[in-house]
Amino acid sequence: MLQVLKVFNFALIEQAEIEFDNGFNVLTGETGAGKSMVVDALNVVLGGRSSVEMLRSGCEQFRIDAVFELQAHEPLRALLEEQAIPQEEDGLLFLSRSVSRQGKNTVLVNGTPAPLSLLRTIGSMLLDMHGQHENQALLRPESYLGLLDGSDSASAPLLADYQLAFADWRKTRDKISELNRDDRERAQRIDMLQWQVGEIEAARLKLSEETELPQQISLLAHAEKISATVGAAWAGLSDGDERSKGAISILQECRRQLDVAARFDATLGQYAEQIAQIVVLLDDMAPELRDYLDQVEYDPLKLSRLQERMDLIYRLKQKYGGSLVEVLAYAQAARDEMNELVCHDDVLREMQKKLQQQESELKIKALALSRQRADSAAAMGWSVESHLQELGMPGGKFVVQLTSGESFTANGCDSIQFAFSANPGEELRPLAKVASGGELSRVALAIKTVCSRNDGAQVMVFDEIDAGVGGHTARKVAENIARVAWKKQVLCITHLPQIASMADRHIHIEKKPVAERTQTFVRVLPEPERLRELARMIGGDPITPAGLDNAAEMVQTAAVFKQTIQLT
Repeated sequence: MLQVLKVFNFALIEQAEIEFDNGFNVLTGETGAGKSMVVDALNVVLGGRSSVEMLRSGCEQFRIDAVFELQAHEPLRALLEEQAIPQEEDGLLFLSRSVSRQGKNTVLVNGTPAPLSLLRTIGSMLLDMHGQHENQALLRPESYLGLLDGSDSASAPLLADYQLAFADWRKTRDKISELNRDDRERAQRIDMLQWQVGEIEAARLKLSEETELPQQISLLAHAEKISATVGAAWAGLSDGDERSKGAISILQECRRQLDVAARFDATLGQYAEQIAQIVVLLDDMAPELRDYLDQVEYDPLKLSRLQERMDLIYRLKQKYGGSLVEVLAYAQAARDEMNELVCHDDVLREMQKKLQQQESELKIKALALSRQRADSAAAMGWSVESHLQELGMPGGKFVVQLTSGESFTANGCDSIQFAFSANPGEELRPLAKVASGGELSRVALAIKTVCSRNDGAQVMVFDEIDAGVGGHTARKVAENIARVAWKKQVLCITHLPQIASMADRHIHIEKKPVAERTQTFVRVLPEPERLRELARMIGGDPITPAGLDNAAEMVQTAAVFKQTIQLT
């Protein structure tokens, strides 16, 4: 759930910190006070569209922070782990997004820089935004199947099982399409693969060459320099010529002198012993250097051959992969493809047989999904219809019409139509063709109420859900939102006291001039001020004792209703 939202320099909000309740949070205020700014800020920090026009005048950037409690949101935890985002021990999720005047976005997830795309994914998993724009989804039949599946948790495992089988079936089908390319194209492909495989095989590559060749080339290219320097080192150790003594002879003479001196001062004996040990070490080293010199060769022809070999390997890696492992893997893949193309008819027959088997399994899974959806459609239609009757449409009819076809899609073989009738005696017709704006809003709320317990979002936002309703219907809308809030956190912008009185936390938005500038202020109302705000929403200003009594009665009635929800 959303715990805290902090807003800095966003639109008319200079600075605001809002703490939310885990149930029903309502946002009220005069028209134009900036209620939608809070929802806009929440949408932005969850990856929604932003622009520099949202920046408060005179500021260089706005920043929005949000703190969520993940609770048991395992899919989101898995996503954070996959993206190497550290997770807090207390289960909190810290999100931050700032936008500069130059349009630069900075996103932090638990303090770790993250791409905006990840923020959008997190937002889609946490928040379900319901407003007038979202109502328009009910005008698009392609969105109905997702709503139906969301109304019944039993559909999810069947759909997942079907989609795995569908992915395998489509992969086999696509492979058959590739195999059915025309003969000329297939022959050209075989020729190209044969040439590529032949080029790689002719090179007779060895994996060890990738490290050994550079070493061998370096030794041959610098053979003269190596011979001269190592020879000088060897000569310096041993008696290199008649005119000078080597280091070993000099050290031996030093040891003899120290042995003589040690006869008179025993402490000098340790130095003589140390020099003796060094002489032994150098005696062993000198013949090894001599052997190394005998092995050093300067062979320009061999160097040229190795360099040509190195050039060949470099060209092959440029064509077929960044390493010899990748080049050899490419050759094997090319052989496999070539064999398939050469044995085209045999492979095609096997693939077609495999496709038939997969299609038979897919039909079984699609049928199981369709049967479950048929049950879900009946239950959803009945549930939505019962909510519509509570929302001031006693004669409203709502039917989920399910049609199963023969064509496989990623979501099954079914198509959905929502049929609706607002009044008794009217013929059921497609919802998109008959529902008015107010009716569509209530149908959407009824569907959200039915589906809320099964979708993954923790927070639901209702923006101006009360458009076009009032009186008894407004009360029923409030009760339905309260039912949703019993299952998950709800944020609701409203002008209706019937809805506001049902909230667990009342947040007030007010616009005031400060130092010749307009600012929007956001604060949680304590109970006395909440009653005054409800009284204002009921009767306007000035607030009367009767209005306060009416507000108190509405709050008491709402509390009794919420207790009945807890008992059901």
